[in-house]
Amino acid sequence: METVTKKGRVLLYDELRGIMIISMLVYHICYDLAAVVDLPGMGWFYSPAADFWQLSICGVFIFIAGACCRYSKSNLKRGLRLFLLGMLFTVVTALFVPNLLIVFGLLHFLGVAVLLANPVRGLLEKIPASVGLVACLILFWLTYHVQSGWIGFSPEFSIALPRALYQTNLFCFLGFYNSSFQSSDYFPLLPYLFLFWAGSFFSRFSLPQWAYRSRCKWLAFLGRNSLWIYLFHQPVVYEVLWLIFRF
Repeated sequence: METVTKKGRVLLYDELRGIMIISMLVYHICYDLAAVVDLPGMGWFYSPAADFWQLSICGVFIFIAGACCRYSKSNLKRGLRLFLLGMLFTVVTALFVPNLLIVFGLLHFLGVAVLLANPVRGLLEKIPASVGLVACLILFWLTYHVQSGWIGFSPEFSIALPRALYQTNLFCFLGFYNSSFQSSDYFPLLPYLFLFWAGSFFSRFSLPQWAYRSRCKWLAFLGRNSLWIYLFHQPVVYEVLWLIFRF
């Protein structure tokens, strides 16, 4: 039976995050089996299909995070918490698993994007929601290959970016870095800030009543607690696989 939240929470977002949390757990199990256990038959994990799988997970999280800024009581507090948790990941990986160092991962990105939400809100509000949504999705596509040194819809229809941008790692948070850069989890502002803003524009549309109803309480529960699951799932997955394979 469907239940309606009393506070008007968009439970559809929680359930979508819940689905993505399950997908993320499976993805990271496959990652550990391929990269850590080196299990035979896991070569497919390094295919474009697996890359798209990862993008689908993180893309939904980023889009929904942008949409939820409109509902947040304090984007300042929310953004600082996310960024500091990201920095905690940086410190922990630097100390204990430097080969898996995280410099500007998903939590760093979300923290900065949420912190920018209030300063840019006035500007974004001046743009019609439908125009902003479409424009941001196009810009996300155009800038998706910034790390490869070009912008455009495809290598055949692209513009090469100045090589000077890639001579230092000072601007890695934007997507520009040199060959010495390392980060096992990496989500620079370009192109992902456009996907975040697309979510922000989407939040201005009126949602149907069913978006505020829960169809699956346990999925909504996973979605509401997605941050904590994200923080602690990988050590648990690693330990379980270690017990099984003793790698």
